[in-house]
Amino acid sequence: MNKPYNPNNLNSIGRNSIFTDIVIEKTKNVGNFKEYTIYEYVVGSDIFNILELNGYTCGFFQYKINSDIAEEIGVWQSPTNIGLCRSFILEFLLKKYDGFLSDDAHTELGQKYWDKLLKNAITLGYKVFVVEKDKKTELNTDTDIDGFYNNSPKGLDYKFLIIK
Repeated sequence: MNKPYNPNNLNSIGRNSIFTDIVIEKTKNVGNFKEYTIYEYVVGSDIFNILELNGYTCGFFQYKINSDIAEEIGVWQSPTNIGLCRSFILEFLLKKYDGFLSDDAHTELGQKYWDKLLKNAITLGYKVFVVEKDKKTELNTDTDIDGFYNNSPKGLDYKFLIIK
């Protein structure tokens, strides 16, 4: 594949089908995650993982690697596969890399996603941090996590980090 794909277009069944056909034809099959086939391609320093099932893209990850930490650029999942992205991060990417770092776009939908992901990570024994510029603060409880969501621009000043 020559250029990144906008995952927002994957909500259209027709566009998803065309994209998935191209992915299967042009990219590398790098294995499986549960019942999904993982396809991967690289553009510059960006890595794209596509989770495919029955000719349909169910999950899409765009990230780059920095010091063995996967840094999220974009994540998308089909509405029929709720929880797929969280389990892929916790059960696949965090087995492959030392950590996973969020982007800094904390939307309302992203808040729900990260809230569940961080709480699951703590339950599974991962270390969870909020990163603000050069400061890293460990989050140990649900209350700690809840304190970082608000409806102000401050949410753009930090990222979340999950490490082994």
